Amino acid sequence: MAVITLNQIKDHLRLEQDDVSQDAHLEILNDAAEDYAEQYIGRSIPWQDSDGVEVPTPASVKAAILLLVGDLYEHREGQFVGVSSEVNPVVVNMLHFYRVGLGI
Repeated sequence: MAVITLNQIKDHLRLEQDDVSQDAHLEILNDAAEDYAEQYIGRSIPWQDSDGVEVPTPASVKAAILLLVGDLYEHREGQFVGVSSEVNPVVVNMLHFYRVGLGI
């Protein structure tokens, strides 16, 4: 279940809300960004408390997902000739405190 809506993505990317021509692509990017965030922090988004009740997704995690969507949207070709590529450090910083299972 996506924690970021299509309207939020379009606002973030400054796209027209009524333009549906890219909706399917944006949903794929959203799923990929959420999957990346889940893999990075080691838990499902949204996660649940000890009673199995869904916990609201923190704003910093939502912002990190939007940043990832933006990066995927802008660099949709996935090739950088002569340039090194790494994950946006802001994304790493925003997700870092939600990581689980890192050990001691």
